[in-house]
Amino acid sequence: MDECKRLHRQPDHLMAFLLAELGTSGSLDGQQRLVVKGRFAPKNFEAILRAYVKITDQYVQCNGCKSPDTILSKENRLFRLRCEKCGADRTVNPIKTGFVARVGRRNTVT
Repeated sequence: MDECKRLHRQPDHLMAFLLAELGTSGSLDGQQRLVVKGRFAPKNFEAILRAYVKITDQYVQCNGCKSPDTILSKENRLFRLRCEKCGADRTVNPIKTGFVARVGRRNTVT
């Protein structure tokens, strides 16, 4: 919740991103803490949070002024990112699944 408040984001959005990137399931407990199925090192969560904020430039930073002071809102089925500093407004991509391993038979060339 602390990270969500600091980033001005809904817990559901950040949780969906984390779970998609980790490739697992989870939920929020009664105290609004994330409970994740599986074992993950704290550095995994830190790297994913950094990706959410900086690397993707998708869900937090403004494309115009690069300010992290933005508001993410959902209108109909679209997410809109509005900058509090410069007033820029744009849509962002929905969160999809993260890494998906390919499992199955390999094609071999003989």
